[in-house]
Amino acid sequence: MKPYIRPEFLKPGDTVAVVAMASSLSEKSRQTMYWKEMLESWGLRVKLGKHLYDSAPGEFAGRDEDRAADIAEMLLDPEVKALISFRGGYGSMRTVRALGTQIFAEHPKWLVGFSDITVFHAVLQSLGIESILGAMPSTLGDDSHVSEESLRKALFGEIRSYRTAPHPFSVCGSARGRLVGGNLSLVHSCLRTPWDNHLDEDSIFFIEDVDERMYNLDRMLLTLQQGGYFERARGIVVGQFTDTSGEDEWQRSALDLVKEYMPADKPVLFGFDCGHEHPNYSLYLGREVTLDVTPDGGFLKFL
Repeated sequence: MKPYIRPEFLKPGDTVAVVAMASSLSEKSRQTMYWKEMLESWGLRVKLGKHLYDSAPGEFAGRDEDRAADIAEMLLDPEVKALISFRGGYGSMRTVRALGTQIFAEHPKWLVGFSDITVFHAVLQSLGIESILGAMPSTLGDDSHVSEESLRKALFGEIRSYRTAPHPFSVCGSARGRLVGGNLSLVHSCLRTPWDNHLDEDSIFFIEDVDERMYNLDRMLLTLQQGGYFERARGIVVGQFTDTSGEDEWQRSALDLVKEYMPADKPVLFGFDCGHEHPNYSLYLGREVTLDVTPDGGFLKFL
């Protein structure tokens, strides 16, 4: 496996940047600074993107070039050790188009987010840089701090492994590979782009999604299956599939549908709490991991 760059983990006194990489902040989010106080309670300094509170038609957090400028400024700032996207939504691929990707290679730093931010994780994976699939300020404060604590541990380098309960859909087995993936619809959107991860090296493939119709979920899963992605993966971790519509018409749940596309000859871990529900546990994407699935549950270990 090719070596990946692992940015330095944070320590008290370090600075993190909170920027808007995609959609604009909700009105509720504009009225609270809980997330800033939380980051500061960890001993971190917080810088805000100049265009964090901007909005533009299409529900974007300002113009594409302004979002890109905020990210570039924070990557070039030697004080900033990590970039945290305030929320997902839509717009990450447009931001990448305006920003380009070379700046990430020249100034590798931790990047945090999930959902639409999967595009940025895909870019970093194409450059050989680890990143954190984790909770964002827009999602914090609603689950007795479990997601928050997982994010803190990820930023400070304290996450070593996860254990999960047994799940009836899981497939037993063991595998080792690089943890990649993210939000299914964004993984699908990255197909045939320069940052499409073909899983050419040993990989553990993570997927989750939210607010999709069953037919669209089926289309994306079918595309990845026919493209050989599930076959090439050494193992698969299935996260949360939330608010899927059309389950009554299809007479099965979203997870039932996902199960239909999973291979039977490699480990598949269902029931991993990562995605658009709470708790939302943070993952180091780009990190080599071992995956063990047994009748007693799952064990994901970061190497």
